[in-house]
Amino acid sequence: MEQIKLFLLSHLPLLQSLGIAILKALLIAIFGWYFASFFRKKTYTFLKKKDEILANFIAQLIFVLCFLMVIIAALGALGIQTTSILTILGTAGVAIALALKDSLSSIAGGIVLIVLRPFKKGDTIEINNLNGSVESLNLFNTSIRLPDGRLAILPNKHIANANIINSTSEKRRIEWICGVGYQSDIEIVRHTIKDVIASMDKIDKTMAPFVGITDLGPNSLNFTIRVWAKLEDGIFGVRSELIERIKIAFDQNNIEIPYNKLDISIKKESE
Repeated sequence: MEQIKLFLLSHLPLLQSLGIAILKALLIAIFGWYFASFFRKKTYTFLKKKDEILANFIAQLIFVLCFLMVIIAALGALGIQTTSILTILGTAGVAIALALKDSLSSIAGGIVLIVLRPFKKGDTIEINNLNGSVESLNLFNTSIRLPDGRLAILPNKHIANANIINSTSEKRRIEWICGVGYQSDIEIVRHTIKDVIASMDKIDKTMAPFVGITDLGPNSLNFTIRVWAKLEDGIFGVRSELIERIKIAFDQNNIEIPYNKLDISIKKESE
C-alpha cells in the first residue's frame, strides 16, 4: 500500500498534466463537433435559398474539413506536434487515397457536378437507362427517385462521366403512331384526328400539333401524331385520353384500324 502511495506521489504531476491534456482534447473534440455541425447548418440554410443541392454538398464538405481541423487541434492538445500529425496524415493520405480511389473519384465527380450544374433538385433527368427526379447530391453519391417510387443511389463518378438528359420542362411532347386502312380517305382521317386534338383542353394549343403520314406500312397507312401537354396535367393520362378519343372518333367515322391478316390459298391439283 505504501509503495502505491509513493508511486502516485512521484507520478502525480505527470498524471495531472496528462489528465488536463486529455480533458482539453475532449473539450476541443466536443465543442469542435458542435461548431462544425452549427456551421454546416448555417451554411446549408444560407445556400438553400439559391440551390438546395449546392447547399447540401458544400455543407457536408465544410463539416468534414472543420472536423479534420478539430481532430488535429485535439491531438495537438495531447502534446503531439502538429507537424508530426500533418506528416503522418500526409503519409496515411497516400495509402488511403490508393485504397479509396473509387470513393475519392466519387467526391471529385461530385465537385464536377457542382461546378457544371447539369441539374438541380427536383429536375427530371435520364441517365444510364434510369429516368427519375433528383432528390439530393451528396459527397459520394446522387439520389434519384424513380417514377415507381424506388430510390436509385448512383456514385457521383458514374454520373459525372455519363450522358445526362435533363428533361425538366413545364411541357412535354406526346408522340403516337396510328395506323389506318389503305382504303381510308387521308383528309378525313387527318381532320378527324385534328378535331379530337382541338376538343381536348389538356393539350397545349399554343404549340402547333403535327398530324401526317410518316410511313406506308405493310398493312396500314401510319399517321404520326405529335402534341404538347403540361406536366401538371399528367403526360400518361393525356396520352391515354387522346388514344381513347381517337379510337371512338374513328369508329364514328367508319375509319378502319387494320390488324395483321394472313390470306391462305388452297390449290387442288387435278387428277
